[in-house]
Amino acid sequence: MSDTGFPTNVHVLRPRKVSLSEKLDHFLDEHGLELKETTKRPDPSRPKSINGNALVCAACGEAEYLTREYCRCGHYLRGQLEDEYSAWENQVHSEHSELADAIALKIKPLRYLFAVGLPFLVGPMLYLNFWVDNFTLYPLLWMAPGILIGGIVALTERFLMRPLEASAHFLNTYSIETFIDQRFFQLRVIDK
Repeated sequence: MSDTGFPTNVHVLRPRKVSLSEKLDHFLDEHGLELKETTKRPDPSRPKSINGNALVCAACGEAEYLTREYCRCGHYLRGQLEDEYSAWENQVHSEHSELADAIALKIKPLRYLFAVGLPFLVGPMLYLNFWVDNFTLYPLLWMAPGILIGGIVALTERFLMRPLEASAHFLNTYSIETFIDQRFFQLRVIDK
């Protein structure tokens, strides 16, 4: 046997507590290294991470492959995906209409500016049409501001219409594959 004797209250002894600071002790007391109740082992037949081929079931919260119609808990995944697609489609259309309204407000003053430049184009043309025998360069010089204003308005309108044209092209060409890519990569559909 052992030649050292232990006191009878050995089971009550605790290790000595070494304190570095009160803040550290308070932090360790709150966020101690306690074991969680049970760690869940992931099912090897389910997707390991959320990716382009996986969908999170709304009922149980587990990831499942897109090709499955039903989750293992019995939830209808295809219906969930179709609901998400329908909501995404409505969002795309509403963003397009908001963009169209915003661009229409920006283009309206440009059209008024073109109306200001229109007399500089029409007046000299009428003069050249009715008084052909008095041809001078003055009507052509009067057309220069109208052409300049019209060119600036046309270029600015073309520049402002680019996002709307890109959005309209996207609306004409999107599909369910586009939706799946969008939901995984979280891309912005329409740039404003």
